[in-house]
Amino acid sequence: MGNSIFPLDLDAIKQIKLPNAIQVQKRGARRLPNPREALAIVLGALGTLNRSSGVQTLNAKMNGKPVALAVIEGAQFGEDTEGNTTLDELKDVNEDNELDRT
Repeated sequence: MGNSIFPLDLDAIKQIKLPNAIQVQKRGARRLPNPREALAIVLGALGTLNRSSGVQTLNAKMNGKPVALAVIEGAQFGEDTEGNTTLDELKDVNEDNELDRT
């Protein structure tokens, strides 16, 4: 992948707000995932999205601390009527690329 420059408005960064936390089930009990499980869930979800739209990753620093960024092609965050974070319906980027080749 070549080097490219794109504008990034750091003032537009928002925290994710969800109505319910993801829970894992173990032997009939439900609990919040531990950090290792949460990372596995995030990576699994990004891998799934990558198959349909494309996900790019970037390691960077913000305020002197390392940050991991994931860019989901063809997607955009939004909010529902209650202010919860949504991810707008993904446009199949791979399908568009196939159309561009014809």
